[in-house]
Amino acid sequence: MIKMYFHAKTTAVTKAMKWLANHDAIFTARDIKKQPLTREEILYMLSLTEEGTDDLISTRSKAYKALPASVQDMGMNELVDLLQKNPGILKNPIVVDRNKLATGFDLETIREFVPAAYRKKELASFFKILNGKGLGVSPA
Repeated sequence: MIKMYFHAKTTAVTKAMKWLANHDAIFTARDIKKQPLTREEILYMLSLTEEGTDDLISTRSKAYKALPASVQDMGMNELVDLLQKNPGILKNPIVVDRNKLATGFDLETIREFVPAAYRKKELASFFKILNGKGLGVSPA
């Protein structure tokens, strides 16, 4: 199950929701200002990142710039508390499933969340179009 977390209804959030819905992805969306992230959710997200907090925290946000201390100087418990109390410092949206995480709206990364059956159907349709133009291309 795909989960989308957001803290503000931005264009990126709206685009991600529409894109997932249009591509047969089953997902839930949650405003983390109204329903804060749990400790377990934050730790899970961090476990899916490649760059740790850099993948989750928006260092350009006003909320981040207003922080009294550097995130890099915090211990894990302090960081989790900070993220629960200040969701505005997180990138928006955050899309998560069992083993993937993506932030913001980027077609290249969000495509990974589309069900395999839909991707296969889309690819078959693409090859049908190519073959219809006499290009003689077929899937591997």
